Amino acid sequence: MISLSSSANAQFIGINADVAIAYSAAPGSVSGGYVGISHPAPFFPNIGYSSISFSEKEDKTDTSKNKTSVSLNTNTTIKTIILFYNVPFPVVTISVGFGYGSQNLNTGMETKTTIVETYEGNKIDPDNSDLKTSVSEAFMQIGLPFWNTIEFHLGYHHMSVTSIDITSKKSTNFRGTYTIEKKNYSGGMTTIGVQVAF
Repeated sequence: MISLSSSANAQFIGINADVAIAYSAAPGSVSGGYVGISHPAPFFPNIGYSSISFSEKEDKTDTSKNKTSVSLNTNTTIKTIILFYNVPFPVVTISVGFGYGSQNLNTGMETKTTIVETYEGNKIDPDNSDLKTSVSEAFMQIGLPFWNTIEFHLGYHHMSVTSIDITSKKSTNFRGTYTIEKKNYSGGMTTIGVQVAF
């Protein structure tokens, strides 16, 4: 991913570091980013790693009962391993690739939900519901090289996951009746960062 306007023989190892600035499925602020390593060897893909974390809070009410509600606090983390190629273009550099995350790779999507229910004015002991599921990812990055060693770039990572019921792993049943829809945290992560070549 270093300057593709120069010859392939001039390329060295490139280290990428990006910061996540947004995730379309997150209700608020996010943390995380992307790191990658580029090399000049032909045909072999480059490798990267992405991570995004965010939180969400929901309150649901049972309108058929007095003072009955449930609060859901969910922390979500999505991690993937990416294989990508650098595509030669004049002026800018473009990288495209695919990523994947699963439990056996120490990646994937993990949600941790704390459930606090109040039933007819009495607060029930908190419960937890933790889920893990696989993730697939499409990756694209556009960079603007400066000299032969530094590049500033903008990245986009589209994460695809299945819809989940964030309360499905709770240990006790709800006492009230609530409408809790499944969550789909598929979305796009936007990153900005820099690459330094050695």
